[in-house]
Amino acid sequence: MKCSKCHFENPPGANFCSKCAAQLDSSEEVSISQTKTLETPLKELTRGTTFAERYEFIEELGTGGMGRVCKVFDKKINEDVAIKILRPEISEDEKTIERFGNELKFTRKIVHKNVCRMYDINEEKGTQYITMEYVPGEDLKSTVVRVGQLSVGKAVSVAKQVCEGLIEAHKLGVVHRDLKPQNIMIDKEGNVRIMDFGIARSLKTKGITAAGIMIGTPEYMSPEQAEMKETDQRSDIYSLGVILYEMVTGRLPFEGDSPLSIAMKHKSEKPSAPWEFNPQISPELSNVILRCMEKDKEKRYQRAEELYSELDNIEKGLPTRERVVPKRKPITSREITVQFSLKKLLIPALVVIAVAIIAVIIWRLVPQERVVPFPQDKPSLAVMYFENNTGDERLDHWRKALSDLLIADLSQSKYIKVLSGEKLYNILEELNLLEAKSYSSRVLKKISTRGGVQYILVGKLAMAGETLRINALLQEASTGDLMSSEMVEGRGEGSLFSMVDDLTKKIKASFKFSEEEIASDIDKEVEKITTTSSEAHKYYREGMEFFSKGDNLKSIPLMEIAVAFDPEFAMAYRTMANAYTNIGYRTEARKRYQKAFELSDRVSDRERYYIEGVYYQQSESTYDKATEAYDELLEIYPDDFIGNNNLGELYVDLEDWDKAIQLFDVNIQNKVEPVLSYVYIAYSYAAKGLYDKARDVLKLYLNDISDNAYIRFNLADNYLYQGEYNLAQAEAAKAFSLDPKHYSNSLIKGDIYLYKQDLINAEKEYLKLLETEEPKAYEEGTKRLGALYLLQGMFEKSKEQAKQGIALAEMLDEAEWSSWFHLYLAYMHLKSKNLEEALKEYDEALIIASEAGILDRQREALYFRGRVYNEMKFKDESQKMADELKELIGNGMNRKAMRLYYHLIGMIELEKENFSEAIESFNQALSLLPSQFNPDDGQALFIDSLALAYYKAGDYEKARQEYERIIHLTTGRLFYGDIYAKSFYMLGKIYEEEDMQRQAIDHYERFLDLWKDADPGIAEVEDAKNRLAEMQKTP
Repeated sequence: MKCSKCHFENPPGANFCSKCAAQLDSSEEVSISQTKTLETPLKELTRGTTFAERYEFIEELGTGGMGRVCKVFDKKINEDVAIKILRPEISEDEKTIERFGNELKFTRKIVHKNVCRMYDINEEKGTQYITMEYVPGEDLKSTVVRVGQLSVGKAVSVAKQVCEGLIEAHKLGVVHRDLKPQNIMIDKEGNVRIMDFGIARSLKTKGITAAGIMIGTPEYMSPEQAEMKETDQRSDIYSLGVILYEMVTGRLPFEGDSPLSIAMKHKSEKPSAPWEFNPQISPELSNVILRCMEKDKEKRYQRAEELYSELDNIEKGLPTRERVVPKRKPITSREITVQFSLKKLLIPALVVIAVAIIAVIIWRLVPQERVVPFPQDKPSLAVMYFENNTGDERLDHWRKALSDLLIADLSQSKYIKVLSGEKLYNILEELNLLEAKSYSSRVLKKISTRGGVQYILVGKLAMAGETLRINALLQEASTGDLMSSEMVEGRGEGSLFSMVDDLTKKIKASFKFSEEEIASDIDKEVEKITTTSSEAHKYYREGMEFFSKGDNLKSIPLMEIAVAFDPEFAMAYRTMANAYTNIGYRTEARKRYQKAFELSDRVSDRERYYIEGVYYQQSESTYDKATEAYDELLEIYPDDFIGNNNLGELYVDLEDWDKAIQLFDVNIQNKVEPVLSYVYIAYSYAAKGLYDKARDVLKLYLNDISDNAYIRFNLADNYLYQGEYNLAQAEAAKAFSLDPKHYSNSLIKGDIYLYKQDLINAEKEYLKLLETEEPKAYEEGTKRLGALYLLQGMFEKSKEQAKQGIALAEMLDEAEWSSWFHLYLAYMHLKSKNLEEALKEYDEALIIASEAGILDRQREALYFRGRVYNEMKFKDESQKMADELKELIGNGMNRKAMRLYYHLIGMIELEKENFSEAIESFNQALSLLPSQFNPDDGQALFIDSLALAYYKAGDYEKARQEYERIIHLTTGRLFYGDIYAKSFYMLGKIYEEEDMQRQAIDHYERFLDLWKDADPGIAEVEDAKNRLAEMQKTP
């Protein structure tokens, strides 16, 4: 292959010139099929010309085996992006293009600071092109060619960042398969991005490989790729090992005369140790690289997390001056393609309305000496971690696994209360005893006190030859009195599951239940309710440790490995679903809930009820089945924390506040530690207007359990409901001191500033939410900025925020977010009188919500469509929407949603000038609204119409009262700032009509102050200015 710069003849397959180091254009030596003229104006593109009627050409970035990559300006989103224009033989291969599309569904979900975002594949005049994030900088290959071997600090920094990107991709099931330095970009701050995820997999066809494009690059290809075998995440780890080798030595481990010869060396030859070429490389780093490059993938690091941990330890051992720390760029409000690092995500289940609430221990902080009372109606038991007395460290994982299995087995019983594995883990963590080999009587008493259990089971695992033996002691915790001593035996690890079943029966017998109780009790074999695979349980246990600490992201890949060992491990799927829910990935959560539901015959009855409940709780259309599952659960286990909490949440969704309060109160009376029941019962009291009671229950948590940031955030919100800004600020400050890094700090501070009309500081706080690496924070920030701009009459800026929210939601495949932002964008079109655009957005919201089964969004979309038709004077269409809305509400379970129907009927009657009928319908709607607490309820929207009806009917006094109600709202007017602002304008008109000039001037001025920067041409602004000028002329 001849170099176009120095004309040196390079061997076939080379990527860089051996003489001058210039990047070689593989397109210079291609088959006839590859020399077809592109049916696209690409060759004619010069700076400033437009491609595909959207992309303004800036410059060509490079050419490779797939096609040409260009930097362009996307005129639709006003951002620089990159496009890869595919070669004709790829564009014309329909199966390959279809695979690209399928892969993009997965790769688009990789949202991480170290991964270049892939957007979409499109067609222009017969040529396919891929749009992706534009990443400035230099690719790693060019850096190595330019400077030679990198410093150890630089190489480790790059490799760690690549690991972080791989961790996120592998977590989502995406393997790169062509990881190489050319696909790794480094910007001037040292930040790394991995490019081209999903492309190699899409090219895996005979036709493409026959045209000369290989799946993977030989210099970095794993042995299994060289043998054309199936690959997994360990192939990427091998490739990263080769890249590390090249970075620290300045050379590749294998070279050859042809791509095939290089690939075969990866398969069969052992690489020289890196330290042989660079004495500065430590033996530890050299060993890490060589382990990555093991021929047998079972001997490599199995997960990118393991490699990252090794590199992190090596980096910590480097002198400070040698370490390279990349400088992170904050996310700006203009970036729609948000680059989130999900590594730090700890979004509490409540924020995303989680229904699987085991992970609520994120927020738990238990005082050292808190006493939990024993249940009086049944024996209560804690199963401690076992001692491993086998002398074989490989069996250490059974210390916790045996405890887990016994807890799962015993928890089936209706007659024993068993301390959960999560609660035991947290108590031991607080006592710094997680790795303790044994427990003193004093420690056991502490565990009994904190766990609220009367009995403790301690045990040992021993081995003689192939025989395994479990010895267990059941004792009364406070006295240490021995209740029973049990022993079970079996041969090999596989027998431990049946040994647990035998031990469970013996423990139950120690409690001397009646024959009737024993006969009626639930006792499935433990392997039928967990897993038959010891390997699967090992990874499940490791994942549960992270999950119990609230580290959802680290738990997910371990659960994925667990289900790889046992694809029917239902508990692992449910835990994964819970973890995805907690970090805001509802779509991924639904997939795992679905899988858990399909396998619900593989769990205990209690676990089955959990799974059925959360599965059916995904949509209001199946709430009746969820209710049935929870009712059956609570009939058997009436004090079950999860059952009471989840069913309570369901009733909160249905706005049945009294039933919700009754269920949450069971948990509060039992002094449970997770915060959700306290927060939700406070919400329920607030919805009933009982704000003092809501505050009391939140303070009860602080007094009885611990100080907690999330409780403080909710107390701040509670004060905001009543306009107590100073008290809200005090609670927000306490929350900050407890958890200064949580994004809710900026959220609550921004809200306080907004309600106090300190709009500059509100914007500053909301913008901070866009600088985080948490999708939920970005979503909330985008919502709040849209609300802030709407409050100021900046409809166009507010629309831009809604569009960014839509882009974010689509990127994360989150239908709930997407439908919300489409509705909000439509509302702004409606209020701007862009009625056709409003209809389009409402239609889009309706489609998204219908496909995802989100009934409340469907109802809102139909309601607002009716409003638009009413504005258009299409009376029949508006009435049709009202009829469809009424039918949809009847099909759901939330009868309070009838307020939307009554309100729409009121708007129709108001348009007809039937004022008394309109007022009656508006009052019916308002009677079904809760007191203000949830900004989505939108009290301002409902009160505004009633005020307008009174105004048009000439009843100025009642109109004034309703507009006064609006300007005293807080959360109830958050997303309807335009209504809030215009209420001052309407009050000005009312006072002017009543010859109360001073009050009229005051309200006009307050309106104009809010809308001083409003979009031009707003009629109310001009009218207020004219009226104010006229009144100010009058002495």
